[in-house]
Formats: sequence, C-alpha cells, structure tokens
Amino acid sequence: MSGGHVPPDPGATQWDAIVIGTGMGGGTAGYELARLGRRVLFVEKGWSAPGGKSFGGEAAAGAPDGGEDEDSPRARLRAGRWPLRLQEGSGARKTEFFAPLGCGIGGSTALYAAALERFQPSDFAPRANFPDVPDATLPERWPITYEELRPFYEQAERMFGVAGTPDPLDRGSPSILREPPPLSPRDGHLESSFRELGLHPYRVHVACDFVAGCTGCGAGPCARGCKRDAATVCVLPALEQFGARLLPGCEVLSIEADASSVREVRCRWRGRDLALRAKVVVLAAGAYMTPALLLKSRSAHWPDGLANRSGQVGRNLMMHVSDFFAVAPRERLAAQPGPYKSLALNDFYAAGGEKLGTFQTAGVAVDLGQIMQYMRDVAERDPTWWKKLASPRPVWWRKLSSPAVRLAALLVYHLFGFRHAGLWASSIEDLPYPHNRIVADPAANNGMRIEYRYPEELARRVASFRSRLVEALRPHRVLLLSSGNNLNYGHVCGTCRFGDDPAASVLDRDNRAHDLSNLYVVDASFFPSSGGTNPSLTIAANALRAARAIHARLG
Repeated sequence: MSGGHVPPDPGATQWDAIVIGTGMGGGTAGYELARLGRRVLFVEKGWSAPGGKSFGGEAAAGAPDGGEDEDSPRARLRAGRWPLRLQEGSGARKTEFFAPLGCGIGGSTALYAAALERFQPSDFAPRANFPDVPDATLPERWPITYEELRPFYEQAERMFGVAGTPDPLDRGSPSILREPPPLSPRDGHLESSFRELGLHPYRVHVACDFVAGCTGCGAGPCARGCKRDAATVCVLPALEQFGARLLPGCEVLSIEADASSVREVRCRWRGRDLALRAKVVVLAAGAYMTPALLLKSRSAHWPDGLANRSGQVGRNLMMHVSDFFAVAPRERLAAQPGPYKSLALNDFYAAGGEKLGTFQTAGVAVDLGQIMQYMRDVAERDPTWWKKLASPRPVWWRKLSSPAVRLAALLVYHLFGFRHAGLWASSIEDLPYPHNRIVADPAANNGMRIEYRYPEELARRVASFRSRLVEALRPHRVLLLSSGNNLNYGHVCGTCRFGDDPAASVLDRDNRAHDLSNLYVVDASFFPSSGGTNPSLTIAANALRAARAIHARLG
C-alpha cells in the first residue's frame, strides 16, 4: 500500500461524507457510500492495516525500536491495537487494562475471530424477553424490525463471504452461506457427540477464506489475508475502486456544531491542527470512544455534549458476559487440521423461560501462549485476582515473557489436561441500565472512563448458563476457565442508542442524531439491547441500511 489515497490538502475539500473510524460500522458505511458515488473521506486514528502494512508511511515514522516495550503506545499502534489502557471505576476503585480493541485500518475487525451471526427475530422485541427486570431500560421493540434488516444481513453476508451451515433451531437462518472446510477429528467428534446428547450444533458463521493451512486467525491480525475484515472487504475496495480517500494517523479532537447541524470536524494530523468539512459526518469510533467524543464536543449550543439533549449519550452501556470453557472430547483426537472457530449451538439462547445466549468455539487453540495471554488479561481486568497471588501487586504477571508466567501456564496446561480439549466461549446477553455508562474525564486515559456495576440478575443468568451447560454436556468433562470479571470488553454496545423517542434515545431509526441534520452514528453504540450473540454482522448490516438512508438524504 502507498500514500496515494491520502489527500494532499483534505481541509480544502467539501466532502459528501466524513467517516470517523474504519471498523465494521465505519468501514461498511463508507464503502457503501463510496460505491453509490459519494465523495468519502475516512478518518482513522491508527495507521496500520492487517498484515502489518503501513499506510502513507506513518507507521515507519512511529515504529518502535528493537528495545521498546511491547505495551508502549507506539508499539501497540504499529500492531493495530488501541494504544492506551482503558480506565474503569472512579476514586480509589480504578482499574486500568488493555481492552481487545483495534486501532488501524479495519478497527477491531483486524483482531476479531470473524464470527458473523445474525441476531434472532426475538432480539428485536427485547422487553418481552425480560419482563421481570423493570429497572433495565429495555425498549418494547427496536425502531426497526428483523424483516427490515434481513436484506442488509444478506448483503453483508455476501460481502464478507460468510461460511457455515444453517442453525437447525433458527428457521430464518441464512441460506447463502459458503461451504466451510472439514472439521478437525476432535471437533467432528464433538459435533457428533453433541447431537447424540440432543443438542443442535452447527458450523459457526465465519468470514474467512480458509486457505490451505488456515486456522482462522482468531487471536489477532491475519498475515495471509484470508480473514475477511473491514479493511480488506470495505475500506481498501472503497479507496481502490470507488475513489474514497483516507487520513491515517489522524486524531479527531472535537465535532463542532451549531444548534442544528455539524459545521466541521477538528483533528490533529501530522503534527498540525486541521478542520474538515462535509455535508454529512458519520461517526463510528466504537461504543467507547464515540460517546466520549460527543461528550467532549461541548459548546454553547450543546452544554452537555453534542447530540445529548436527552442526556443519554454514554449511558446504557452493555457488554456480553463471556465465560471460557475447556470441553474435553471422550477420545484423544487431534485438533488439526481444521479451523479453530468451527462450531456453535444456540440451545441455551432462550432456555426454560430464561434469555441467555450462544455457545461457540473460541477460535484459538488451547496452547501455552494462549493460556499465558489469558492469565495476563484476567489479571489486568480483575483487581481482586491479584489478591489471590500476592500483595502488593506483583509486576511479573504483566510480562508474557516472565519465567513465572510461563511456569504457571505450563502447569495449568498439563495438570488440567488441556492438550486435547477444545476452547469454547459463551456470549450471554447484558441488559441496559442508565448507571452503566461512559463518562468524559480529562484526567483519564483517552479522556474517558467506564462506570459499570455488575447486575445481580446478570450474575443469576450466568450461573444458570453454567449449570445448564455442564448438565447438557455430560459425559464430557467441562472446565470453567473464567475469573470473577467475565465481561466481554470487546462486545461493547449501547452508548448512543437509537429509538423513536428523542427524550429516551440519541439517534433516530436511520441512525441520525435526533437534533442534528447531518450527524450519524453507525458503530455498536446504536444498539438498544445487546442480543445474545456476536454483534459484528448486525453492525455491518445496519451500517449498510444507514448508508442507504444517508445517500437518499444527500439527494
């Protein structure tokens, strides 16, 4: 890649659409607008693309030297990861950790395991699924229906080349899926065994080409280009085929607006301040950073933050709960050849009157390196975990290269018999509460922090899922690997929800801010409920739908 798609003087052009963020929402919406003939400028904080390639030479200028720490902001940016730790809590209860967020061309899709599953029709009428949780801010229904989104689900599935098999429990499961590769001996055994137990496994819907030797790249960027992320499917084709332009390494500082419309986007690019102008601004910085940017964009017209006359910007934060389980086969069988992201089942999506969630293979091998990374991630997110080890907090757990970490992971790997087990993960629906939110905080990393209280009703549903799962999978040996904090910080959503009532939502049904004529939000911030499965396909489908509405509005 070269810098040929970087405009020499981006502030001199009146763009049709400025798209802030190049992840699943921004990348897909920007692609569709460019395909429809609009002049699109992508603005991206990162500079790398999947495979470690740089755009416009920025990565070389900011590259770490050989002795630089792997956690330094420059090293993380070069790897396509968010450069700074997120902060959760306030006062004396502050935790800082690296969330599984991307920062580069394609956003977090460079890191995802590429599972693209549809929400179920029942997810679009969420209040009926939780009639006994009155303090959650679940709406009776989404402002759009499953049937309205269906054609955009199909378009996104074709774009991303989703492979898999239909879910036998879902009569609306897509019929345009590509054929997946054969299962490994172990996963083939698990599929057959689960069916014998009365369960309904199917091949998980994955956006991957599965070239020879491919395992799915579930643990990070794909070096061979077979994982279909927002960069390869959307952003690069928009640049190369439809004339879109890109500002890599560009940090948006604020969005300036009068009482009814956005006037300019203020950025810092290549060491200087820059003002960008467009007919429409499409915000897709992610459900953490989108509300943070809106709250930071205060003015006389918007004293509580841009698009925040309802007071809902940043509120109703949701994150799936994802427990990890090692599921042992009844025989010692090889996990290869075959993809790691291979199987799913939705027998617990709604079970015994409870709305729970999905159960899928995690997309990574249960090997020493993964155990070490998992131990480190748990330690950063769960401050009580440290107390089980030593006091004060032992810094050696923060380095993957630490001999102590390697020894501990090695013991876990062998003592618990992980060599032949498959790694599976749950995604249990989280509900929206106004006190769970993103708060603008100039003193915090990224200018924001997370405030989240784990609901008691969620803890009960998590316990129910675990017990139902272990009982259903007998005689397989199932080992729970999760810690006390099992929130999935990569499935964040809901912080700029859409709805029909401007007093209770931030966006209208077309994802346009209620009180602004030309501001749209197309990342996972728009979700009014989190569903019980992977959010990426719903983000992409809705971004295509919103792009059509933007195109029509531009005339």
